[in-house]
Amino acid sequence: LDIYPAELSSGETEELQRIKWHRKQLLEDIQKLKDEIADVFAQIDCFESAEESRMAQKEKELCTGRKKFNMDPAKGIQYFIEHKLLTPDIQDIARFLYKGEGLNKTAIGTYLGER
Repeated sequence: LDIYPAELSSGETEELQRIKWHRKQLLEDIQKLKDEIADVFAQIDCFESAEESRMAQKEKELCTGRKKFNMDPAKGIQYFIEHKLLTPDIQDIARFLYKGEGLNKTAIGTYLGER
């Protein structure tokens, strides 16, 4: 739709200018929203990466703790407590030993025999 300014009245020309200005404002607002959305997605990606890194670190500490426990149960429990993977509460330790994920049964028996 091509309309020439000569064919428009002054009121129509003013209205056309307002519409063009409003359109420009809307396009700028849309671009700002797109930029904000991109920033939010970048923050989410950063958060997810940090969370994955924390989980990997925790898994590494758990693995190290299990190895220590299987070699020397008392030192293994101490390692878990020092790294806040386990509290010194007797019931917490008992639950941990009962679950026994990755723990040598003989090492569990040795630990319980020492108590």
